[in-house]
Amino acid sequence: MAGGENNQALSPKATIHQTFGVKASYRTEQVRVPCQNAGLYRCHLQLPEFSVISNVFKTKNDAEQSAAELALEKLGIHPQDDITVEQAWDDIVQRIKYIFSDEFLSADHPLGSHLRATLQTDGERRGSVPLSVIAAFDAKINSRCKVINPSVDQDPILAMSYVMKAAAKLSDYIVVSPHVASLRRKNPYPPAIVEAFGHGESIQVEAVYTKCATSGEEVVDPVTLDISSGRYYLDIIAKKLGLKDSSQLIISRTFGKTSSGYECRVYSAIPKLSPDKSSKAYGKRPVDEEDQSSHFNKPWNAKASYVCGQDIHGDAIVAAVGYSWRSNDLEHDDVTLKSFYRMCCGMSPNGIYKFSRQALIAAQLPFSFTTKSTWRGPLPREMLSMFCRQQQLSEPVFTVSTAPVKPLSDILRSIKKLKDSESDDSNHQCVNEYAGSDDSYNHYNSKDEEELPVLESGYRCEVKILSKSQDLVLDCSPGSFYEKESHAVQNASLKALTWFSSFFDDLDADPEQGCCYTKGQMNWMFTRNIMIKGKFPSNKRYEQPKSESKRMYMDSKRKRVQTIPNGSLVSICYSVSVEVDSDFSKTGKCLKELIESNVEMEFEVGNGSMNPHLESVVTQMAVGQYACFVTNSPAEGLVLAAANDTVRTRSLLSEIPAGLEYSVRLLGVKGPSEKRVEAVFFKPPLTKKRVGYAVELIKESSASTLVDFGCGSGSLLESLLEEVPTSLQTIAGVDISQKALARAAKMLDSKLNKGACNLKSVKLYDGSILEFDSRLHGIDIATCLEVIEHMEEDEAFQLGKTLLSLFRPKLLIVSTPNYEYNRILHKSSLFHSKDKSMSQRCKLRNPDHKFEWTRAQFNRWASKLAKSNNYSVEFSGVGGSGNVEPGFASQIAVFRVKSFSGVKKVSMQQPYKVIWEWTRAEGEKRN
Repeated sequence: MAGGENNQALSPKATIHQTFGVKASYRTEQVRVPCQNAGLYRCHLQLPEFSVISNVFKTKNDAEQSAAELALEKLGIHPQDDITVEQAWDDIVQRIKYIFSDEFLSADHPLGSHLRATLQTDGERRGSVPLSVIAAFDAKINSRCKVINPSVDQDPILAMSYVMKAAAKLSDYIVVSPHVASLRRKNPYPPAIVEAFGHGESIQVEAVYTKCATSGEEVVDPVTLDISSGRYYLDIIAKKLGLKDSSQLIISRTFGKTSSGYECRVYSAIPKLSPDKSSKAYGKRPVDEEDQSSHFNKPWNAKASYVCGQDIHGDAIVAAVGYSWRSNDLEHDDVTLKSFYRMCCGMSPNGIYKFSRQALIAAQLPFSFTTKSTWRGPLPREMLSMFCRQQQLSEPVFTVSTAPVKPLSDILRSIKKLKDSESDDSNHQCVNEYAGSDDSYNHYNSKDEEELPVLESGYRCEVKILSKSQDLVLDCSPGSFYEKESHAVQNASLKALTWFSSFFDDLDADPEQGCCYTKGQMNWMFTRNIMIKGKFPSNKRYEQPKSESKRMYMDSKRKRVQTIPNGSLVSICYSVSVEVDSDFSKTGKCLKELIESNVEMEFEVGNGSMNPHLESVVTQMAVGQYACFVTNSPAEGLVLAAANDTVRTRSLLSEIPAGLEYSVRLLGVKGPSEKRVEAVFFKPPLTKKRVGYAVELIKESSASTLVDFGCGSGSLLESLLEEVPTSLQTIAGVDISQKALARAAKMLDSKLNKGACNLKSVKLYDGSILEFDSRLHGIDIATCLEVIEHMEEDEAFQLGKTLLSLFRPKLLIVSTPNYEYNRILHKSSLFHSKDKSMSQRCKLRNPDHKFEWTRAQFNRWASKLAKSNNYSVEFSGVGGSGNVEPGFASQIAVFRVKSFSGVKKVSMQQPYKVIWEWTRAEGEKRN
């Protein structure tokens, strides 16, 4: 036994170390979560055969322990329980005895409040505490019941049976009856103790009554609970449900909170035990079968079961009322139809996303994850963890792997061999990541021989969802590779969320019917305990749904003409109302009720994050244009979750036909980001290719000084610190953006403090690169990557003259986009809109670009500058091929000084401001 105790004392991390030793590698990263000021941590644990990623925690140790726990779960190593089943039974017996002691009657505990409340009532039930109350509100008893049978968490009747069986061992102290599901002390409490408790005040609480009609159709109505002084509130709820008293109630676990933070539970009649549940396993039946047999035949209550995750039969009441640790008074809050349906909505992944966007009608869970900058609210990984906690599932287990990826060019060439037509669209796979599913993006001219994107390596992530008992619920193993590990994790999480969301989207779905699901599948949607028991297909492999199925059009005969390309960020102002046309209204008048509105909402086109009706209309509009259209109403529950006046809204929805009227104005459009467009075609991205080209030239030189003009956030400077050591001794960056310089300073500070470079001095300057600063005259190498296109053309000529005639570097590297390559990046007729201003913006890679030059224009600019300043110039580029039309995606000019003879001395000018500096000699930085 002692040996077993030592094993139990080992932490998850210690167990991993005992098993793998130094082969287990922990990597902790700091993450930022919305609405959290303090830093959080996530741990990556790499084992010889797989890796796992923890959730986020406040401390590094917690993150590492969590990662170790996930690894142990994956390995099938389960720590033994702290106590035996026999010890659990003994603990339950002792706990029940303590609950009915004089001491506990005054305890600050929810059960103490229940006991005091029952002592204030009159009659034979005075002082009797329902079994369901003990099972639901005493954490210790609940935990010991789980030791006996882990299924207690999903079946509260088990816990009630175990409590009754344990109480039977206290026959001299506790009154136990097989026909009354409650316990009371055999000897009365001292009158002085009981009289010390006063009566509570009378209150009225709004709740929701979910009724199962004889036809099987569920009705959800508001109900008022009149809880008078001296009456036990659970007896009031029982009476509303047609039950004799609170002993015949079953109480669910908490499943949500009201806007004021009060916990909600479902109250219903104790259902009839299934014939296969033996008395040996479950104890005596805690119910009066003769009096309550009518309730046992009630049908399954889908809505009540859906929200609490337990099987509910017959009518049920959803209420936020009860005792807590914080107060002896009865705490309560109203549960309205709106709050009830909002809780229903929040149970689904789609609903979690809708709430994060504060747009229940307009928002939609995206089917692709791009970047955090275009994502609002919790990221997919956090959403999946949140969903698993709601559903009483284990934390998701992520396994990240890396492998070489087959070049996309090889894939496309093999597909082309199967096509006879020159106009085939075989390589739409290349464009779909950027362009979504719109067919207009699938035109990739087969006679173009430009370089196709090549995936050199990447990350793939598998996520497994397990029940608390470690049964496999979902195995999601997407086949896609991603450049970043975090993107692989986020996309795997999103695919799992999408799969789960398919079971929750329709709040009013009929579990007995449905064109897409069998009866068993609908049970999975509404009854989470079935899901937890492992009745999902154990080896279900999720594949991302084709996006065409997500698109809905109001008029299938009319061809849709999209004027805004996928990947664009669109800003809209909209409102949604329930409308009943005058021809169908009972009053003969047009009826309308505002459901939802938003003065400004931004969404990304083509990733499924917007209601498909609304997106279809918006993407055909011009900026400033207004549109109004009507669609069929979605599920009633979704509308009521968003509506302010649920009574009037439900009345309108009962009118036939009732629809939703959308009013929308397009406020603005931002085209797809340059990085995103380029990332679809180039692996690694074009940005890294440019930086890599410059770094190679720097390595080949014997330069000791370098200045990056227009350094931005310092991507080139960062690469110089990470690459193989060069001959550089001093580097500097110049930019006019203080925000970019601040990011660069933060990055440099982190890198340089690790001491992994041979540099002696690093500086960042705040200033315009159009101005000359004599401190940077005569440097060995100057770089100016993707800068000139952000200024006017005449300023680009001025910059070139300033760099070569005044700064006079020995080597100058300048890169800029090749405008001719845009026809490949923007392979769509959408970029030839009737709106000329929109068309021109779309033709450029970035809305911030003032111009983009063709190869001939760039050659003329560079050649003229080189000739007039005694430099030679060579032309090259990255992305694509210089020997195949339309050339490189990013064109590069390399200027080399011929001679310094005849160069005039420059005057002393220092307009730049040093905002950050680091020197190895002093080992310090100044801000």
